[in-house]
Amino acid sequence: MAHSIPLTRETLESALAQKVAEVRAEPEYSWGNGDFTHMTEADGQAVVRVAIANCSLETDVWAGLRSPAIVGRHPIGLPDIWAHFAANNIRSTRRDGSPNPLAMPETYDDARESFGRAVIISGMLPIDPRIFEAYAERILAGDRAPLDSYIKARGETGKIITRALNKLALALISEDRAVVPMTGDRANIVADRTRAEYQRGKYHGPANNLFPQNSVAVLTGLLQFGVSRIPFRDEAGDDGRVRRLMGQYGAIVVFDEQTPMHDPESGIVEITPEWQQHAGALADYTNVSEEIVRQRYCTYNVLDGEGNSVCVKCIEYCGSGALGNSVPSPRGEYGERVLRQKHRFFEGWLKFDFGNCCRDRGQKAQLYSDYVCARCVAICAAEGVRKATVPQIRPSALAETVA
Repeated sequence: MAHSIPLTRETLESALAQKVAEVRAEPEYSWGNGDFTHMTEADGQAVVRVAIANCSLETDVWAGLRSPAIVGRHPIGLPDIWAHFAANNIRSTRRDGSPNPLAMPETYDDARESFGRAVIISGMLPIDPRIFEAYAERILAGDRAPLDSYIKARGETGKIITRALNKLALALISEDRAVVPMTGDRANIVADRTRAEYQRGKYHGPANNLFPQNSVAVLTGLLQFGVSRIPFRDEAGDDGRVRRLMGQYGAIVVFDEQTPMHDPESGIVEITPEWQQHAGALADYTNVSEEIVRQRYCTYNVLDGEGNSVCVKCIEYCGSGALGNSVPSPRGEYGERVLRQKHRFFEGWLKFDFGNCCRDRGQKAQLYSDYVCARCVAICAAEGVRKATVPQIRPSALAETVA
């Protein structure tokens, strides 16, 4: 049976843009004046971006990252995603039409026999840059109030991309595939049904997210973490200038019969130990090797003539001080004040200062209705210093950059 949609970046981006158009045409997302909360091209079509990672079913996608200071102790992996699919794909009728009262979900061993790889598709819908610019203008003017249109844009963009990805997952179904949407709402169902209480919440890690969409997007190569631990994408615009994309994102996981491949130029990477180490190196701002700094979007480790970072705006405008308490110096070294907080380090990794970040936002939300922060997001998106050209990852350089 022919595949409904080939698993290539070009076809998936086109299909996702179509699904976004279907969703945003609904009255709930129509503002009546032609404006949208998400980024659009000159012709009005939604800007969407897709990246694809694939691997064998033997691959541990969270290898080296299971830490309360990184993605937590018990993140959702491929066997869990398969268990969710299999439990909702039980066939209680035999091929001859007779009933099978002992029908059970297919095991992960069954999946290994039937499928050659798992494909992780990460899709993003960027927020309209004009919204970030308006919010940044308010921040630079010293106004503490969040921008109402940003609050609306963040929520609306998240709903649109979630629904669009779920629609895309349906379009990807074929007899030789197992398709599992892993958007925020679906991922929560998987977490609820595959994790016991002692593998969740405080037993999992400070982020309390069992399927971190940001880390998934980074693993596929769609986004990179900035020093703020907020992921974004830099790319060349039509005018040749580098533009920064920030928004909402989600994932789809597909099991199919093909073998894993690595072709970054066409938008698909293979999750290997080398790729995982490289993605980790890009996210580790204590790693200031020349090659790694060159390949990062974030310019925090780029130094000016006096040895200072060319961009510290996210830290400067962080209202809670959590960012300043969670980053090394631009030269990659933690200051004495951070090093004294030994309780925040786990096997060399520093836990983000969620306590102060969440406390500041929570307390202000109690005092002021509709309060959000996201100042680091807005200032980075609109005012963050960008490189003159978009950094490119050279697959041949993987070994030398992770050494």
